[in-house]
Amino acid sequence: MNKLLPLLQKCALFKNKKKSEIELFLSKVNHKIDSFEKGETIISPIQFTDKLGIVLLGTVDVQKIFPNGKMIVIQKKRSSDLIGEYAIFSKLELYPHTVIANSLCKVLFLPKCELSVCFSSEKILMLNFLEILSNSNLILEHKIGTLSLISIQKKIAEFLIHYKKHLCKNAHSDIVILPFSKKDWAEYMNVSRTSLSRELKNMEMEGILSFEKRIIIVKNWGQLEKILSL
Repeated sequence: MNKLLPLLQKCALFKNKKKSEIELFLSKVNHKIDSFEKGETIISPIQFTDKLGIVLLGTVDVQKIFPNGKMIVIQKKRSSDLIGEYAIFSKLELYPHTVIANSLCKVLFLPKCELSVCFSSEKILMLNFLEILSNSNLILEHKIGTLSLISIQKKIAEFLIHYKKHLCKNAHSDIVILPFSKKDWAEYMNVSRTSLSRELKNMEMEGILSFEKRIIIVKNWGQLEKILSL
């Protein structure tokens, strides 16, 4: 329990909650911790929407798998992130997506029926959950906008401009530090890593940006805006 509480304190669901309050919450809820190997399915579309997960260790992919076998990574979840939050209180009986372990993972599961009772009596928990849902919707909205763009250059430009406007702590900075690897970035935009690297090199040759690993320095924001408007 002592190792579990610091991890849960980082979870947005328990924002503004003390360790003692989280410990009391867990004592009232019939929680369960499961371990998953890399590549193992954590949640699948054949499972009922009867539990909420919290990633304690590792990273997971939330995937949309189409009938033709094509797969899109909708979101990546890391330690302290929720999984299944978008479906647990919906009208859906089954989860709409597949959640796969990206590495060795540990996930804490909370039953839907007991969460409902807790939310009705714990206003802070309920508000925290609603904030998480709102943020998840914004992320998905941005994801849909990115996927709707045809060219890779437009996708890169849209991502960098969105980062500067909404995620960068210093609005005047020209430095973008990617929150994930280039491989994950390519998956986020639904393009191959090779195609992404090639387009970044083209944009570097055009003097729009320079990059090294996860660090991108934008040299011409105006040109990015122009690319996006074409």
